[in-house]
Amino acid sequence: MPQQEYIKYLYEKEELSINQISQRVDINWRTAAKYAKNEDWNKNVKPKQKRRRPVMEPFAETVDVWILEDQLLPRKERRPATAMWRQLKKKHGFTGSERTLRAYVSERKKELKIGKEEQSLELEHPAGEVQIDFGMTHVIWDGEFKEIHYLTAAYPFSNGGFSVPLPGENALCFLYGLRLIFEMSGGVPRKIRFDNLSAAVVTIGKNGQRNLCEHFVRFMLHYRFEAEFCNPGKGNEKGCTENKVGYTRRNWYLPYPEASNFEELTLELHQRAIEDLERPHYAKGTQMATLWEEEQEALLPLPSEPFEPVEFKNTRVNKFGKVKVDKESYELPNARVGESILAKIWWDKVELLDHNQQCLATFPRSYTLKPKPIDWKGHFAIFVRKPKGARNSSLYRFLPPAVLNYLEADPEHYRDRLKFVYALLQENYTIDFIAQVLLKATETQIKDQALIWHLLYQLSSRQGPPEAINEEHSPLSVQEYLPQVEVYDQLMPQTKGGGKGATILAATV
Repeated sequence: MPQQEYIKYLYEKEELSINQISQRVDINWRTAAKYAKNEDWNKNVKPKQKRRRPVMEPFAETVDVWILEDQLLPRKERRPATAMWRQLKKKHGFTGSERTLRAYVSERKKELKIGKEEQSLELEHPAGEVQIDFGMTHVIWDGEFKEIHYLTAAYPFSNGGFSVPLPGENALCFLYGLRLIFEMSGGVPRKIRFDNLSAAVVTIGKNGQRNLCEHFVRFMLHYRFEAEFCNPGKGNEKGCTENKVGYTRRNWYLPYPEASNFEELTLELHQRAIEDLERPHYAKGTQMATLWEEEQEALLPLPSEPFEPVEFKNTRVNKFGKVKVDKESYELPNARVGESILAKIWWDKVELLDHNQQCLATFPRSYTLKPKPIDWKGHFAIFVRKPKGARNSSLYRFLPPAVLNYLEADPEHYRDRLKFVYALLQENYTIDFIAQVLLKATETQIKDQALIWHLLYQLSSRQGPPEAINEEHSPLSVQEYLPQVEVYDQLMPQTKGGGKGATILAATV
């Protein structure tokens, strides 16, 4: 730029010719003329070249799909770049560094006008203290998208933590989750900070005095820890666990784990928590595993016997041979009507005992995991934009089998079939109904999209095919008459010569 300014100065102020400027600056006369006579310097402003990342190019569309589909989820469940890097490296053979992926994700989020997540302030605490809070996320439970709760513990000193998935946030689930956290930690924290959750606090007095649940008080005495509670509505007073709840959701529960029982899922999450210690502390720079060893030294020893979080309730056998416990009915065919039954309630099961406390039957507790509908229209809008990365979407494999088979049956027309399914979704047909139509089309070997549309209209119509007309006024001879079309051939003109020419001539006449 200084040389260009000098050329302009020589031409305008010193009034040198183009040849003289060329000789003085030692440049080609065409270059001298270009800058000396230039009147619009906007033309010379070149856009900044985007940095090429060859290692990212094969995976760019997959990452774009992840970024876009995360916007269909609650903010709490969106994956950070670190989780995306681990997933790409483990499942797709990505060889680039985490820094490369982080830079790409940051750049793409800006281009896609996706705001950055807010940062929170981490607080310093001595070793041996923990903060506890509940969170909520989703898992693939027996092939269905379901909502579950999880109890998270955050140790601010080491930044370590554990998470226990649970079916609810009642008192028994809460105490059972705490017990597992103590066992995972290898000891009991000296001080624990909680919200004023109903599983522990019954009421709060005017002076802040809390009336605690009896089960929680016995649990405290058994494990000998000190409980602290935040001021009402001040969840930020335990900011470490607020962050840890979000961190575990984004890094341990994404991509969505598949589960069929809580025990297996708990073991998987415990393993992820241990692996997570193999990283530097965000502020201290020391390996978290080293700090965790110091943390464990400050913990109280576990008691010789674990606490059993159970409740006892009295009930009676009704005239149908059933007992009712917490709005759920359990059948006892061998019990007498009116017999007194003691129900021993655990977080996951109910034991029914007789008057001698002999177990009559054991039933699993009935928890209804809330299903989470998948926004397939939103996902297919992304698939149509990024077809190469569609198969790597977190939820692509959970499409109904008939839809998956339709998409994958013809690789050459994969993009067109994505657009076709998206068009059906835009007409507000559900993905299950579309699967039903595509299954019917496959069975009848229908491939043409127009015929599939016709089949869809036929199956979606509330009215069935019209009934046959019952016409009674025509004579029977007319009703049963079958026309013989070949009779009309006699009306064709005939020629003596015959042959092709004669036929044409006859037709002309």
